[in-house]
Amino acid sequence: MPQHRQLADLFAHASTGFAVTDGKGFVVDVNKAFARIVDRAPAKIRGANLFEWTHPEDQARHLALLEQLLAAEIPGFVIEKRYLRPDGSVVWVRNSISVMREGQEQPGHVLCICEDISDRKRAERALAEQDRLASIGKLTSSIIHEINNPLEAVLNLIYLARQLVPEGEVSGYLARAEEELGRASEITAEGLRFHRQSASPAPVNVADLVQSVLTLFRGRFREGRVEVEFRKEDAPQLKCFPGEIRQAFVNLIGNAVESMPTGGTIKVRVRPATDWRTSESGVRITIADTGVGMSDRTRQHLYDAFFTTKGSEGSGLGLWVTSNIVSKHRGVIHVRSRCAAKSGGTVFSLLFPYRGAEGRAPGSQAA
Repeated sequence: MPQHRQLADLFAHASTGFAVTDGKGFVVDVNKAFARIVDRAPAKIRGANLFEWTHPEDQARHLALLEQLLAAEIPGFVIEKRYLRPDGSVVWVRNSISVMREGQEQPGHVLCICEDISDRKRAERALAEQDRLASIGKLTSSIIHEINNPLEAVLNLIYLARQLVPEGEVSGYLARAEEELGRASEITAEGLRFHRQSASPAPVNVADLVQSVLTLFRGRFREGRVEVEFRKEDAPQLKCFPGEIRQAFVNLIGNAVESMPTGGTIKVRVRPATDWRTSESGVRITIADTGVGMSDRTRQHLYDAFFTTKGSEGSGLGLWVTSNIVSKHRGVIHVRSRCAAKSGGTVFSLLFPYRGAEGRAPGSQAA
């Protein structure tokens, strides 16, 4: 087989994307792999200008490097950039760019070797987000600690004032102030426990964890006209990382509150259960709301990193993080949801074996 035919076959059938353009970015030829990356048919790509599909924020940087390449100031370059697909989604790529010079059939054309790096970028973003959340958690813990000190001082002063004021209207006001400050002190104490992370799993009462989260949300429940029904059939101990399990409950209860913009009811239940997959005894936590429910598409992508229905207000990491926490503790998630104006709602059911974080995690699943 002639050498040029071998090269043509390599170009056409390579798993890596290849594109040949002129010096201005107009496409001369592409292979199927490149077409898959940009989600367009090869016939529609030829003759198009790749810079029209390049993310606006990446165009100037790429054009500057291309000018240096064509002026022979650099032998080639590698750039990470974004292409816009027809549906408006973004694909991250790593492009290796060089000029096809002497000895080529089309001298002066530009060769682009294109690799889809979207998964890597998503992982990098997830790690960065985790680091950011960890930093926020440390800062929050420090602030809560500083707030707790003057709260305790004010509580002591109110106590002393009540001893000096005879029974009457003023004494009643002081009693109410003491009660409200006591609630604030309780919330700060729960906040401090929330941000403390143990180095190894420890047995913790799951019902107590749930109640601590409900305490943190007390203000949001009141503002959002949300009624809470909490039931526990036992006080099961779970071998876990308490901070992580608490974070999972925060994510689920927070989502439940947001799904009820005009108010509603959240029912939380903690009870012993058996994992049918392994026959292990454990604990089941059910969180049900009377909110707007989830569409089929939302349920399909529920645990995908960066998938969100909240637009710019959502990070798309809450349920992804929750899923990973459950997997780490050898648990499983089931979800049921119904979209309906008057009878909608969502139910999350989390099942953990009692020995939780010990052992290998089987993963999570949705139903």
